[in-house]
This record gives sequence, C-alpha cells and structure tokens, in this order.
Amino acid sequence: MKKVLLFALASLMLSCDKEDDNPIPGDNENKVVLLKVDFLTNKFEGGKELEFSKSPDFTISTTYESPGDFGSVQLYYKEFEKKLFDGTIHWMGLGEMSYPESVSSPNAFQTIDENLPLPDTSEFAKVMYDENAHYPETINYTDIWNSIDNLKVVSNYRNSNPEGKINLFLYTPSVGVGDPADWDWFIILKN
Repeated sequence: MKKVLLFALASLMLSCDKEDDNPIPGDNENKVVLLKVDFLTNKFEGGKELEFSKSPDFTISTTYESPGDFGSVQLYYKEFEKKLFDGTIHWMGLGEMSYPESVSSPNAFQTIDENLPLPDTSEFAKVMYDENAHYPETINYTDIWNSIDNLKVVSNYRNSNPEGKINLFLYTPSVGVGDPADWDWFIILKN
C-alpha cells in the first residue's frame, strides 16, 4: 500500500509543470460584464459579471419575439449558446428582466481615480436583436460612457481586451406608448 501511495505521489510530482504559464491569477478567465445604465438619466444602476469557458471569440446572438401584446428578447454568448440576458416586452404594459435574475448594486463596483477617456464611437456596437430594433436616432455616447468611465471593471476589461467592442443594448420593456423612464442601456464588455 505504501509503495502505491509513494508511486502515486511521485507520478503527481513529475506531472507538475515547473514553469508557470499563467503567473497572473485569473489570466485565463473568460468573463463578460453587463452594466446597467438608466436611459433617461444615464445613471449607473449596477451590473453583473458572468464567467464562461475560455474563448478568444465573443459574438452576441439573439432571439426576439415581437410584442404584439407580449414579447421577449434574449441575448446569448453565441460561441457557447449561453444566455447573457432575457427580458419580456409588453405592448402598453411593462415587461421585466428575468436573466440575470439580479444585478449587483453600484456600490459593489470599485472605482478608479482617473476617468477613462471616451473611446471613438466606432468602438461602440448596437446589439441589433431585430431589423426593427428600437434605438434612438442619435445616441449620446458621451453621457453613456461618463456613467461607467470610473469603474475599475471597465478599466480592467478595456486593458485586457482593447480591441473588443463596447456593445450597447437598449432594453425597452414597455413599447407602444412605452415610457422611456422604464428603459435601460446595457453596456456589454468581454475581458
């Protein structure tokens, strides 16, 4: 029995790689963060960080059911077919977000001392969940960016993936005579 344990321990030690290919903790993590910003006030309302298997790619795919009376929109991390967002849409009513089930409060997010500069507008991409997806004709990227430009998570994600798009999704749970006070921007970043 001792020989078996000794052999197993020796095998384990020999199989360990002496060189650490990943000296930075979390370097191989694949995360996506959704940051919620009020549509009218551009106030940061919180966010959710989701973790996935490692992948260099990040594509957002969607499913959408137009709200004749009741509709819905889902966003997925296409490479894994894993949900990023799920919410209902009501015509002349008010839908609700069901995934993520909750978002962390703004107080849960660390801030940095110096605000990040506004990226070029070409770095922003609207999430087009339908050919008739509702977005304002003119988007004030500055006001949206100013609501999250002091968050450490944004700085970390932009530093680790500077070529990544800043995905903008406008969730409109009320349509028809919808109330823009019910609407929220979701800024979606991949690290």
